[in-house]
Amino acid sequence: QKFRERIEPNKLKIPKRVLQVIDEELTKLEVFKTGNDFTIASNYLEWLTVFPWGNYSGENCDVMSAEKILDEDHYGLSNVKERIIEHIAVEKLRGTPQGKIICLAGPPGVGKTSIARSIARSLHRNFFQFSVGGLCTAANIKGIPRTFYYATLGKMVQCLKIKCGNREITKRIFVGFI
Repeated sequence: QKFRERIEPNKLKIPKRVLQVIDEELTKLEVFKTGNDFTIASNYLEWLTVFPWGNYSGENCDVMSAEKILDEDHYGLSNVKERIIEHIAVEKLRGTPQGKIICLAGPPGVGKTSIARSIARSLHRNFFQFSVGGLCTAANIKGIPRTFYYATLGKMVQCLKIKCGNREITKRIFVGFI
């Protein structure tokens, strides 16, 4: 019942695919009153219903503004900044941002996190980071599949939940995890 109450005010904002998944999980809860399947479905619904569907962070593909922010935050790194500006310009020309992944590689202390934070600021997107140094398997990052009774969501989705505290999240990130 509590899951239905959480969903109802946002039903029009929740993507159809997510609504289908929620309905399937609610059906499982009705069928399995106790046990592992009930717990798995309940935990999954807890995560699905806590996200602020329909409240998305703004999108800024202003190339000049992005270039200004990157220059303010970083002296040098002209090749890196040029590639980032090029990426933003291509996204703007396409008209619909694709949510591409930018891979920043290098030894510690060269500015990977700093440039990523600047990219997020220039695009008016939320930024979050987590260290993978203490994580021992890919399951810690991606999560453990729901077919197992000890299923958990990965660190990436957990970080999204933490960022939901300010009620901003981008739909295309989370829907990819469903």
